[in-house]
Amino acid sequence: MSAPPAADRTEVIDELRQSVSELLGAERRLRGRDRRGPHGLSFSEVRALIALGRSEGETATAGALAKAADLNPATVTALLDSLEERGIATRRRAEDDRRCVVVSLTDEGREKLAEAQAKWKSRLDAALTDLPDDEVLAAAGVLRRLAGVFDSV
Repeated sequence: MSAPPAADRTEVIDELRQSVSELLGAERRLRGRDRRGPHGLSFSEVRALIALGRSEGETATAGALAKAADLNPATVTALLDSLEERGIATRRRAEDDRRCVVVSLTDEGREKLAEAQAKWKSRLDAALTDLPDDEVLAAAGVLRRLAGVFDSV
């Protein structure tokens, strides 16, 4: 496949830029209305729990969670207060460094996270059902490349 003429390429890249802007705007709006869904977790809570579930041994410090979930550390502290109060996560002092607080998922937290992930997967599957896998994988590759561009700025 040959490269499109320069004017067309500019239009293609501008279309991509505009669609990324729309995606980021939609995420900001989603974060702005960060209320609990039917699974009992807010968008920020789901992000933090996904990061926690991906961490080694399903434990992480609050600071590592904030970074992995792209949340403000103060937000994570309040979020963890709520999660702990509801029995979804626990906090304890790290054995090797008592200054650090380690966060872990509870069994209920794992169940709530699995439920939330299943609901998101169902929404994504429904939204993308008419696209072939190779197009979805190509889109994922483009988004990862753009994330690299954003991180390099």
